Amino acid sequence: MSFKPLLPKEHGSWAMLIVPLVLGAIIAPVWRWQVLLLWLAGFSFFLLRYPLALLVKTRRRPKASRVELWRWVVVYSGIAALSVGWLLLVERLWLLALMGIFGISLLLFHLWLVYRRQEMSVIGELSGILGLALGAPMAYYTASGHLDSTAILLWLINVLYFGGTVFYIKLKVRQQPRLPAPNHLSERLGKAKVCLAYQTIALTLIILLVTLRQAPLLTPLALIPATIKTLYGAWRWQDKQSLSLPRLGITEIFHAVAFTGLVILAFV
Repeated sequence: MSFKPLLPKEHGSWAMLIVPLVLGAIIAPVWRWQVLLLWLAGFSFFLLRYPLALLVKTRRRPKASRVELWRWVVVYSGIAALSVGWLLLVERLWLLALMGIFGISLLLFHLWLVYRRQEMSVIGELSGILGLALGAPMAYYTASGHLDSTAILLWLINVLYFGGTVFYIKLKVRQQPRLPAPNHLSERLGKAKVCLAYQTIALTLIILLVTLRQAPLLTPLALIPATIKTLYGAWRWQDKQSLSLPRLGITEIFHAVAFTGLVILAFV
């Protein structure tokens, strides 16, 4: 067995994993060491998805060629099981089981999409975000010992933010480089209407929650940088020559860090 960890190649998904876990732990009213076990379980479950997906993709190959994948499935699932087992049986954080069932259901749905070669569809990526954003309420619950409206709100905010990145990346990587740049601003905005509509709905929903006093006053600030990025990205056309995936990835990391800081500012 190779001791080099089998890691997912979708680098953007790491931010979708880490940010909710960090936000849930920091915004929780108290801190307990058990959150470290939750982080370990979260990382293990996240890593588990990759070899499982490869097994689905290579299902027609000889079993001998897939032994290494099965070994990493055992390693990752074993670490996750031990961590969650401690949290459930020793710490008695039973609500983690309910959230875990939801997460496992999303994993099974992802593997079904992999089987149909639709994992990179909008539905496939958004379902993955729904699962990764569970890290926020799970970390909050593990750190504080209770689940409340703040934990659910953190899940929603993470879903809304990272959902926007799905539409933005598709706009800049898959849509704009394939088309000639329109001359008029209205035409460029029209080509990005799905991306702009999503960002508008997300920001409006957060403002509505603030108006109804279900979210802190400064919460909308967390989506402002992403909204500006979307507007600028719709205007500044991305052609094949100037497209740089590393630069785009660095930009997304910068925005994820800004989002994290602004959410903490709003809640703490």
